[in-house]
Amino acid sequence: MVAANAPVAAVFCKYPRKWWLIGRWDLATGRFEAGAWFHGTLYPRRSDISPNGELLAYFALKSSAGEFVGQTGVKTFTAVSKLPWLFALAAWRESGTWTRGHHFVEGQPSDIGSPDAGVAPAVFSRFQYGLVRTPVLQYSVEQRRGWIEHEDCPPRKPRDLWDETRNVILAKDRPRGRGRLILTGYPLAFNGTTIEGRRATFRFEDRRRTVDLPDAAWADWDGLGRLLVATKTGQLQIREGTLFETTVVCDLRGLHLRRRRAPDWARTWGQSG
Repeated sequence: MVAANAPVAAVFCKYPRKWWLIGRWDLATGRFEAGAWFHGTLYPRRSDISPNGELLAYFALKSSAGEFVGQTGVKTFTAVSKLPWLFALAAWRESGTWTRGHHFVEGQPSDIGSPDAGVAPAVFSRFQYGLVRTPVLQYSVEQRRGWIEHEDCPPRKPRDLWDETRNVILAKDRPRGRGRLILTGYPLAFNGTTIEGRRATFRFEDRRRTVDLPDAAWADWDGLGRLLVATKTGQLQIREGTLFETTVVCDLRGLHLRRRRAPDWARTWGQSG
């Protein structure tokens, strides 16, 4: 997911045996910085990156034998860390995986709804952000970033409380250019390349043509109108121009598990490294 006010993206890389790698993708330089490894389950579409690209609010599922956020046996929680690390500067328990996590807002107080994170609102005020609970809405991360429902998007059924049964179709205009990206989501697809059990396909369209993006597991525009793609084969790509020529490639397939301690700057609320 891309930060609202900075050329930075948070990257969630899923590996076999429930291992995940968190990364920071600098869109100005094309550089990928590997950060924390996590064993358990992360939920990218219930997580968020702060508008300035510094903080990560992540939703996780992990059994805990010890005490965490003042309780033992905590399994689902949201924590706030410095991207690309997962050292919890603030954390609170979530009431299971049916909840949709929290996201950052600018100029608003936090509405965390848990005493376990009581320190968070005062701390976030230094960053001019708050955290609020994310409503139940398919592809809420995308819709907070300028995607809107396509004219062919089916309506949500009144009894679909968790917004899971429809094939959502979203569109996003290209900044500084013509055309738009189209995302079509398919519910509860547990085979193939999925994010939280859902599969999406992407295509570009304008008045003259339609271009399918069959290799894209995720796609979006950056502020310059460049096409950002995470491929199903484990690459991060920046594609430019009318022909979407690939100009930057970060290949994540060669990265291997290397558990590291979070650096000192990621373990405090002070300046980032």
